[in-house]
Amino acid sequence: MFVEECWTNATKGYRCGDSGIYEPYTEDISKLFRDYQQTYGRCKGKVYVDGQDGKPCAIGWVFEKREKYTDCDETYLQETWVMLHEDKPTKTIEYHYHYL
Repeated sequence: MFVEECWTNATKGYRCGDSGIYEPYTEDISKLFRDYQQTYGRCKGKVYVDGQDGKPCAIGWVFEKREKYTDCDETYLQETWVMLHEDKPTKTIEYHYHYL
């Protein structure tokens, strides 16, 4: 199993960054959920993708908490999207040559 985190500023509506895909310290999904909740705040929902049958499938959680900006005393609502993956993504390269 692999994990990916994506952080957004929900107050202003933009993406702040992401973790990339990495292997978590445990395979225990319940433990991961509790630890993410402790770190990123309350769980406000799940992350869904369309399944092969077209029905939504849950692949992670959305957490939110109030966070302080690093350069001033104001705060914003931070959302953290945590997505679980079975494996690392498959990457392919396709060349499109220009013939002379």
